[in-house]
This record gives sequence, structure tokens and C-alpha cells, in this order.
Amino acid sequence: MEFVFAVTGDKQGSLKKVLEEDAYAKDSFGTLGYTLKESSSVGLKGGKYIVFFKTDDAALAAKLKERLAKVEGIEELTGADKDAVVSAINAEADTAASGFGSIFG
Repeated sequence: MEFVFAVTGDKQGSLKKVLEEDAYAKDSFGTLGYTLKESSSVGLKGGKYIVFFKTDDAALAAKLKERLAKVEGIEELTGADKDAVVSAINAEADTAASGFGSIFG
């Protein structure tokens, strides 16, 4: 399952604090891995910050969503906005992997 959340730029500090807390804990964002991007870099209107993570563990997803709820004004994206973010992040990862492969391949 893929999860995408957005928050206005003025809440970036609060968001980073939540993302970085207990970074080495088994159920943390740091251990799972996440992507933090400015919204215009993933095809959305600028001025927001986007958090993307994926997990198939429903219990972990629920914990992480609960932590994100601490950030005032955060919203989970769905529909076309979510699809645009997921597509942009996956395309970026594919490009990076192929570039890395061409260096060592």
C-alpha cells in the first residue's frame, strides 16, 4: 500500500520532527523509509510538502498515520493527486536506478 500526505510549507518543521523521531525504532519512518518532496516537484501546485511511504503492514501504516496526525493541517491525498505523486516518485526511482546501473553495469 502506498500512502501520500501533504501539508503546507509553514508546517515543514513540525513534519520533519515527526518523520525523524525515534529514527532507529522498528516502527519508525526512518526504518521504513519515506520520501519528502516539495509539491511542485511531483506535479502538484507548489507551496506544500509531500510525504510518501509504502508498506504492506497495516498495523505499521496505522501507527505512522497516527504520528502524522500530530502535524496540524496534514491531509492524506487520494485520487488523481495521489496517483500523480506516486507516478512521479516511481519514475524518479526508475531513472536513478537505471543511471546507477549504467555506471556499474
